[in-house]
Amino acid sequence: MRIRQFAERAALSAALSLAFLGLGTASATADTSSPLPIGSYRDMAVDAAHQQVFLSDPFGGSVLVTDYTGQVVKRIDGEAGAWGVALSGDSRTLYVALRDAGAIAAIDTATLEETARYDTGTGAGAYAGPTSLELAGGKIWFGYSLDTWHGALGSLDLSGGQPVVTRDQGLDTFRGSPRLAATPLHPDTLVAAESDGNAAALAVYDVSAGRADAQARRVDPGPDGCASLQDLALTPDAERVVVACASPYYHQVFRTADLADDGRYTTSHYPNAVAVAPDGTVAAGVDGAASPDVRLFAQGAAADFHSWDFPAPSPYATTTLQSGGLAWTPDATRLFAVTKDSDSSTLTLRVLNHPQVATTVTVQAPASAPRNKPLTLTGKLDAPVGFGTGGTVDIWRLDDPAAGEGTLIGSAPVTADGSFSYTDQPKAKGDVQYTVSYGGDARHSYAYGTATVHLTSD
Repeated sequence: MRIRQFAERAALSAALSLAFLGLGTASATADTSSPLPIGSYRDMAVDAAHQQVFLSDPFGGSVLVTDYTGQVVKRIDGEAGAWGVALSGDSRTLYVALRDAGAIAAIDTATLEETARYDTGTGAGAYAGPTSLELAGGKIWFGYSLDTWHGALGSLDLSGGQPVVTRDQGLDTFRGSPRLAATPLHPDTLVAAESDGNAAALAVYDVSAGRADAQARRVDPGPDGCASLQDLALTPDAERVVVACASPYYHQVFRTADLADDGRYTTSHYPNAVAVAPDGTVAAGVDGAASPDVRLFAQGAAADFHSWDFPAPSPYATTTLQSGGLAWTPDATRLFAVTKDSDSSTLTLRVLNHPQVATTVTVQAPASAPRNKPLTLTGKLDAPVGFGTGGTVDIWRLDDPAAGEGTLIGSAPVTADGSFSYTDQPKAKGDVQYTVSYGGDARHSYAYGTATVHLTSD
């Protein structure tokens, strides 16, 4: 009974601490949704420095800015064919691929005003202007179409006194303007993918030397092919790329080293979006009315640990996720999703809060040990999502398991994989119980584990 009282008291203390810090407890902040005053959508970027979300509106010629709750901050007009978007590493500048203007615009994320426009030299319009952007290798890379049957890569270098555009890279691979993917932790890797509707082409490039040096290429990848490619995303270590194709009915995974098959995330009909958080959590979305719209997976896991099924606005309508319509906040506490209602064609930005997942604590200790000697506890936290850095566990010692509530004797840091270690020098004799408690955070629930050690005479 006393052990249970200790656990309940520790859990209450953890809950109060989290509430004080504004991190929430098991009842996380409710998901929200806000209608968007735009009629089209293509790409999204999340600005953590200003807590803003940028959404491109290609057919409206604008970029819409919202806050983290989905409320509109500003609509930036005059952006002809705003297609792909990419945020600078310092979050000061948003770059926008202007397909219909044949240019890349630079927007100040503080003033929300366009500060520069760079001609890509590709021409303008559906078969020429840039459509996809990524920052890699110190440059801004863009995908564009050479003509109705060929696509290529280009780069914009702003490091010198004058902007330098280099076109016609990555040739003989794409039949149209390719989509691009990169990751900040490994900025020299760039992945490009394109689909003509029947089969997709994938390519991995090393851009460290300022040009797109092909490392691997593959056409119609995967055991079941890849028809109508919709989206792709790199894992934080740049070792894998996750691809969403309308067919097959799962999200495919390929090694970037050679584009060999490397697993799948089981979803449902018509995959159309994927976003990978900095901690490796994979958000996989589908354009399906009869199954969950978005599922969360621990990186490499066979089954999802959480899902969202967006409600329809009426019995005769559907709400579906848009192609490329997922984006994480850098701290992975929120996932943004763009959906459309079939009855009104209204676009909606949904703010999905990362669920608090079940967590377990395993504690290892020797069955017996001499008193007044160093005694080391080791253990591990386990959960579907990683723990990052900066977390700690509290160590409690109960010198007499039959009486008392225990004493807090210290804390220990938790590594990214959940491991911890703590050394004590107990003075009591007989059985001593150690309890390791983890207070939880916005993504992990409170948990504790125990171990009993029999202390012998010196």
